[in-house]
Amino acid sequence: MRRVLCAALALAAAEPWQSGQAAELKQYQYRQVSISACRADPRTDTIRTYWKDAAGQPLATFARLDAMLRAQGQEMLCATNAGIYDKQLQPLGLYVERGSVLRKLNTRKNAYGNFYMQPNGVFVLGERQAYIVETSDYAAQSTLWDATARYATQSGPLMIVAGKINARFDPDSMNAVVRNAVCLDSAGMVTLAIARNPISFHDFASFLRDELKCTDALYLDGSISRIYPSLEANMGPAFGAMIAVVKNAGGK
Repeated sequence: MRRVLCAALALAAAEPWQSGQAAELKQYQYRQVSISACRADPRTDTIRTYWKDAAGQPLATFARLDAMLRAQGQEMLCATNAGIYDKQLQPLGLYVERGSVLRKLNTRKNAYGNFYMQPNGVFVLGERQAYIVETSDYAAQSTLWDATARYATQSGPLMIVAGKINARFDPDSMNAVVRNAVCLDSAGMVTLAIARNPISFHDFASFLRDELKCTDALYLDGSISRIYPSLEANMGPAFGAMIAVVKNAGGK
């Protein structure tokens, strides 16, 4: 099983991360683009994916997710949309909650849209450990990965693989939109990041690699993307699944 990780947030303006430190949202400037990043430790923080409420309806917004968590005695520290979805707010690819596969792995390649840009991949949360796995690798060892995944969401493309930016990304591209991603670091930390101003794939990947020292990153979505907490968190369209970092109301 190949474990995929990145390195710690390393901008001069950021303080060093200490093990056990609570997840928090930090702001960065990169080439006139405002970027927010929330970093959490899967060994000590509760990180998971959410899609539907108890009645089986898509939660769709951070406000509804927050209300559900508060009713359960939990506090949402940060959250972002968890990948590309269809008009029925269903994840376009693999989606796992509490070890149950709710949407199957999507291995299609020759189709339109960012989800199908190769290689794409899966963000996996196991027991106290996180992974980013290329879709073909997941499919080749599906029994193993299905047993490992407590929570998982598939999206695409992979932005960084083993420290290398996706070769399909054009450094001179003028295609700039709001984008969000998830990456992992060499200490095993999870970072949810969003460029809150338009940015190209290549520039966003460069930020994740060169400034945050990510070695592996998975693109989540584009123009519709939001992060919580922020002023615009609940503005915009309904989401499919979401990734959130939470804590119990009384503490960890």
